[in-house]
Amino acid sequence: MKRTLFHIRYSMGNFANTIAYQVFGNRIQFYYVDILGLSAAVAGVIWTIYGLWNAINDPLMGQVSDRTRTRIGRRVPYVFFGAIPLGLSFFFLWTPPSHNPVLLAAYFFMLLFIFDTLYSLTIIAYNALFPEVAPTVRDRVDLSATREVLAVIALLLSYILAPILAEELGYVWMGAIMGALIAAGYLISMIGVKEKPIEKEDTATILQALRIVLSSRPFRWFLGANIAKEYVWLVLGAMLPFWRKYALGILGPGEVFGITMSPGDQEAILLGLPILLTAPSVLLWRPIVPRLGYRKTWILASFVFIPGFLMLTFARDFYTGLLGTILVAPGLAGSMIMPFPVISEVIDDDAKRHGYRREGIFFGMNGGITKLAFSAQGVLFAAILSASGYVAGSNVQTASAVWGIRTLIGITPIIACLIIAFCMYKYPLGRTRTVPTAPVREATVPGSE
Repeated sequence: MKRTLFHIRYSMGNFANTIAYQVFGNRIQFYYVDILGLSAAVAGVIWTIYGLWNAINDPLMGQVSDRTRTRIGRRVPYVFFGAIPLGLSFFFLWTPPSHNPVLLAAYFFMLLFIFDTLYSLTIIAYNALFPEVAPTVRDRVDLSATREVLAVIALLLSYILAPILAEELGYVWMGAIMGALIAAGYLISMIGVKEKPIEKEDTATILQALRIVLSSRPFRWFLGANIAKEYVWLVLGAMLPFWRKYALGILGPGEVFGITMSPGDQEAILLGLPILLTAPSVLLWRPIVPRLGYRKTWILASFVFIPGFLMLTFARDFYTGLLGTILVAPGLAGSMIMPFPVISEVIDDDAKRHGYRREGIFFGMNGGITKLAFSAQGVLFAAILSASGYVAGSNVQTASAVWGIRTLIGITPIIACLIIAFCMYKYPLGRTRTVPTAPVREATVPGSE
């Protein structure tokens, strides 16, 4: 029971992270481009710069975390003291002072980088605790499942509550409420977390640490899979409002299951019901992981995505759209549960070879390079929508613009899923039938007795 309660408390950080990441990814682009009128091309440039900044920012934050020494640990201070500033920066993303194109772009650029710096400090420190608080394969699968069940609840809030709040109360109030949940979740996650003292000091500089991390062949193939996975989540969230409005033609109130609903309510159902199905799907993947191993399970999960994305590509109305999003749910669950056990396996492998655990730099490099998915999504968003003739703010788009939206939400994720499968096929660890119970450094886990 103590172990379960600890897992739930710690997983509240993933609850907070999911709200921050998904509300940000789902609403921010639509808010600035379609509502405030920021040019899609300008948004694409900002996203590209943002992704490149993360390639520097996240590894740096990871190295800082690895080298930090305080009475309460290397990671805990960044999560505990970063929670409230992060929540405030999220709120200010939704409070632009002007609709002037130049000022709007400058404000978006500035707040995006403030938010991201605080986000990186907090999430990398939080994630770096995972291998330590979950030292065994059983712990890692169970904690990963708990994290993702709470993430499903956060997804429901992100995709159902956030759009309703934005529509009924406005984006400022939505940002305030979601920002408060983000801060609270991270604060709760640190209750009972006690880091174990460092057994061996790492004398490597950041450049040496980066070289060591990038020399890990398992890590490189994991990165390829994780970037593609991240792209799937990003493009699904970012394009859903455009897809609902233009591909499905949901522009005003409509009758759904005999009830008249607003466009925001219909959009909430389009992802709300599938997300509800994701929670039991996470539990279904849980026994599959020990049987197939990390590598084969992630390959399987990537192929499970494809029927849903094909349906999203060709959906014409609310009901066919809902079928598509429901079919995506099992793949979402699989992609949620796999990355943390896999990167923990990579960190264990590196520790055996070098005698020092570098969770911070590994998670920092993962976070920084994986966020290149933002750049990929931004470049494709700008290129495809601009080339297809999309007009920001218009309630009517050309057929080519609608197919640009269909391509972004359906075809490009299928390509990403095939990339995941290829990368995990080449991933060199875990090629036995079951997940190896390789020894890892012992850690003090509350309630693990």
